[in-house]
Amino acid sequence: MDKSMTVTQDFALVNAKYKLDTSEIKLILTALTQLDSKTDTVLQEYEIKVSELEAKLQAEQNETRLKQFTKKLMSKPLEVPTENGWIVANWFSDIEYVRGQAKFKVRFSEKLKPYLLKLKERFVTYNLKHIIPLTSTYSVRIYQLLKEYEKLKIRYMGVEEAMEILQVPKSLKIYANFKNKVLKVAEQELKEHCDIHFTFIEEKEGRKVTRLVFRIYPNTHKAEAEQARLFDAEASKDYSNLYGMNCKIKEKICEHLLVITPLADGSMNGTFRSGEQYHFESIKALLSYKI
Repeated sequence: MDKSMTVTQDFALVNAKYKLDTSEIKLILTALTQLDSKTDTVLQEYEIKVSELEAKLQAEQNETRLKQFTKKLMSKPLEVPTENGWIVANWFSDIEYVRGQAKFKVRFSEKLKPYLLKLKERFVTYNLKHIIPLTSTYSVRIYQLLKEYEKLKIRYMGVEEAMEILQVPKSLKIYANFKNKVLKVAEQELKEHCDIHFTFIEEKEGRKVTRLVFRIYPNTHKAEAEQARLFDAEASKDYSNLYGMNCKIKEKICEHLLVITPLADGSMNGTFRSGEQYHFESIKALLSYKI
């Protein structure tokens, strides 16, 4: 596993209750890749370049947007279960933006130190590259929750427990909505992008679904080969020259190519800032659409 993309979290942090959007959770996980959970003894100040953040968020940023983004993130604490109760803390004690260098300096809350450093048991490790293509924050959380039970290949969760951990809004506490907009979306996204995928069985009391049985499976080597490669110096040198490219496809101008997903047959998928996605037979075919 690429150490520079590795995230390690204690089980308690994986099962914490919090509500973040995908942009916020990807920023946090990007910062977590800079920790060495086995050897670090103190939480240091970590730097994140705005260009790196843009690649992971698949969107351009400006200072006003970044300030709003950080203020919103700092207003969203997490609740971590403990043996005797719980801890409510912010992810970061502070976030500093350095104008001119276009980077953040962040420091994790000291209250989270036991769940991030000197981890010897009861922790989960995964590669951030599996998280980056996911569009639903619930898909990210379900991936983390299932990675905890990857070796057991099964996880049981009460429906109310799952909803509480994921902090779903009232509209998604209706099980039919939760199933279609959370579970089914995550099922598809993990199958397409991650190193594990799952199916689930509904257990009922009477007519009400009360418990979910997640069956966890490894994705094939083909899925591994199809992971999205971001346009940055470390993750995808081969395609860095395509970053930000505009294309005219089907008479529509698609701006800022952000992610390319190489496929096993030599073809590839491209994702643009607008969210448009297209399949290309080759790099040559992709370049033929360049404007």
